[in-house]
Amino acid sequence: MKILVLSDSHGIIGQMERVVAKMEPHVACVMFLGDYLRDIERVANNFPDVIFHWVPGNCDFMSDAPRELMVEIAGKKVWMSHGDRFGVKSSYGHIEAAAATRGADICLFGHSHIASSYEKNGILFLNPGSISEPRGPKGKSYAVVEILGNVVLSKVVEL
Repeated sequence: MKILVLSDSHGIIGQMERVVAKMEPHVACVMFLGDYLRDIERVANNFPDVIFHWVPGNCDFMSDAPRELMVEIAGKKVWMSHGDRFGVKSSYGHIEAAAATRGADICLFGHSHIASSYEKNGILFLNPGSISEPRGPKGKSYAVVEILGNVVLSKVVEL
């Protein structure tokens, strides 16, 4: 089971549309981690057969969507948060503690625009970077999570 993970589009949807179109046959769902929910809503309208989950980011001022979301996929608890409320630009300590408290198997977050993927205490932590405005050494990027029974794999894909 594969999950497409996107974040931080900031008004640029062309890249997201191309990635979703390419990945649609291969993924169970698309998860968007905030900053410009209207972008992912537009993309979702173009792909009615795809399941989308999203959380707002710090730039989604008027959104009434939940700030975090737990979704069970293939027996794994996938927790989504933009990351801004957990200070991910300065440290991952708060989001790591929050994911553990919530019983997450997978923690997806954005906000920093810097792609990263690592495992700590049995939890996969994944930031797909930004699909439109990257920071750090990687360019524009997204991620794919694959759940194979008890094994969880992740891959950050640079555009």
